[in-house]
Amino acid sequence: MKTHNRKNKGLSMLQRFSNIFSLYKGLPKDIYYLAIARFILGLGNFIIPFMVLLLTQKQGYSTSVAGSLVMVVTGTYMTGSLLGGKLSDAFGHKNIMVIGELLGALVLIACGFFTEHHVVAPGLLFLGYFFIGIAVPASNALVADHSNPQNRDAVMSLSYLAYNLGSGVGPVIAGYLFWNYTEWVYWGNGLAIFIGILVVAFYVKDKPQTIDSQQEVSELEKSTDGGVWSILKERPRLLVFGILCTLLWFTLNQMTLTSPLYYSHVFDKDGAVLFGQLMTFASISVVIITPILMKLTSRHCELSSLAVSGALFVIGYGLVISYATIPMQFIAWFFLAAAEVLLLTKEGVYIANQSPSSHRGRISGTLLTIRNIGLMPTYMFMGSFIEDFGYQSAWTLIIGASALAVLSFWVLYLQQKRTSQLNKAEAV
Repeated sequence: MKTHNRKNKGLSMLQRFSNIFSLYKGLPKDIYYLAIARFILGLGNFIIPFMVLLLTQKQGYSTSVAGSLVMVVTGTYMTGSLLGGKLSDAFGHKNIMVIGELLGALVLIACGFFTEHHVVAPGLLFLGYFFIGIAVPASNALVADHSNPQNRDAVMSLSYLAYNLGSGVGPVIAGYLFWNYTEWVYWGNGLAIFIGILVVAFYVKDKPQTIDSQQEVSELEKSTDGGVWSILKERPRLLVFGILCTLLWFTLNQMTLTSPLYYSHVFDKDGAVLFGQLMTFASISVVIITPILMKLTSRHCELSSLAVSGALFVIGYGLVISYATIPMQFIAWFFLAAAEVLLLTKEGVYIANQSPSSHRGRISGTLLTIRNIGLMPTYMFMGSFIEDFGYQSAWTLIIGASALAVLSFWVLYLQQKRTSQLNKAEAV
């Protein structure tokens, strides 16, 4: 009898676990191929998490100069994304994504032959991330093309979940490769991009049926004429939204900017290994909690979900600085992972829901450019800030930025809710 009860409990738990992932059933097959490609890209996520350490430990730059170089990488990435948005709407989202990622992969592979060269390695990174930047708006638009408002939460979160499932392995491998096999940090990243983009090239359609023919699509997504700035002028909320998201992205970026420097400061050479383990832990956490968070927030506005994201950043970074013990860092990064999930999924959903299908690439590229313009100075600023004021003050600044994002998104959410209620009252 006890054995029978245990079996029933086991089946019940398995069924509950299966129900969590049920929102990913029945999606267009192109979405599953895109998820496979994102998984492969995540598997090779070597360079970005370790970029600051590569510049300081391998190329010999100070933290302030390394921050400046990361800012330049962001600048080339931003330039690429602005160009990529225009190109993708003109020549097809899939075509520009494939070309951009392919060229970026080849440059990163070449970079592996100059791992410790303090001029060539950063120069190739600038070029490589320019090409990758071209592909990003096209990639975002391609995912949106294969979704609709009813399944967009599932589509966006599956794409993000797949990438993080791969990232659960990638950074920990990079952590062990970092000191003695540095060239494979570049080669592995480049090869992963190359393989992933082949999946997209051969198995993903450029675009399904025109979105305007889908009855469930809102007026906001229907194709329209005019330039991207005329669209943004008509929808200023998109610009405000992009600026507020920049605050959250600033706090998110500290997971790969301030955190590795802080862990190297506290734990010396073990810091790189710990950082890789934390990145892997965060990626595994993302896989587990993404469908749960999507179900919990499916009936909530994206703006309120982003306010929650900021609050989770406050909690996570508060734990990082308050308890400098290894076990507590894992607890802190669980909260940071949850904050990242809400930011990367709800931002994409909001932009897709508010953008005409004819301008998706350009709007994505423009908002990405606005974000990067805001973020570029922070890379140099944080390196100098840490040198001048130390890690305690740096973490306090980061937590303050998170708190400001919480307040801003909540005010925007209340404003949108009030406007919606007024519109309903006028309709009656």
